[in-house]
Amino acid sequence: MQAIIDLEARRPVLPSFPPYGICILESRHTGEFKMQPSRYDFSEVMLVLEGQGWIVQGKIRHPLKRRDLMVVPAGNSYFIEDEPGTPLAILCLCIHPPAAQKALWKPVLPEKFGVRRNAQLTADLASHLRAILFEQSQPNVSTEAVVVAHTLLLLSKLRHKNSASPKSPGTGTRDIELFAHVQDYVNQLAGSFHESETLEAVAARLGISTRSLTTHFRSITGKSRLQYIQNLRLEYACRLLRESSQSVTSISFACGFEDISTFFRAFRLAKKMSPNQWRSRKS
Repeated sequence: MQAIIDLEARRPVLPSFPPYGICILESRHTGEFKMQPSRYDFSEVMLVLEGQGWIVQGKIRHPLKRRDLMVVPAGNSYFIEDEPGTPLAILCLCIHPPAAQKALWKPVLPEKFGVRRNAQLTADLASHLRAILFEQSQPNVSTEAVVVAHTLLLLSKLRHKNSASPKSPGTGTRDIELFAHVQDYVNQLAGSFHESETLEAVAARLGISTRSLTTHFRSITGKSRLQYIQNLRLEYACRLLRESSQSVTSISFACGFEDISTFFRAFRLAKKMSPNQWRSRKS
């Protein structure tokens, strides 16, 4: 599902949701842009890219300018009005999670309408929006996981920032953030499985406990971290055995195994034969 872009919008641009329920769109208003009070069944996080205007909720007109963030919970009525001569350009993240994932999303979905003006928060959330734009511009097998992870983190940060309580975020919100961090790590493993990094080092880098990392990793993948990484390494080994002329020793090294004997044991356990036997059968 690619991002929806309207560079000459005269009326609101509506999302088209993929099965995972997240769509990002860009609406660049023309001088003729008009919007009637509208109420949608999805949540929105909008970033003003250019222009000036207002977002109106009820009798309150909130002024808008570049880098302002707007948060609109599902079911809230509002409309947007441009300043004459300086039409708005808006990037909008629309969130309509599947019903089956209600419990996952509930702790972080927006609850209060508002306009946020915080340079640090905007910069942080903008990085997630860019990542979502990139993923939805060239969809692949990992797009859903990456987009969901970035959206969960974005909403979690918004919720933390908007909380009026000086206490730490609730367990549910914190769990969502941890889950998103681990999901992002799982996605990255497709290109870094060959690296040697201990569980403790990963947990420290992600800023979470080893226990949380282990628990969330298994809930996401259905496997332990070691099992998951070993599977990725063996899949890559099979590819090299089939497509290259590299020696088995070289392949073992390239896949991240510390020594050839460990590679042989893991390969034989998974494939019921040695790497050389597997290669000769596939040639």
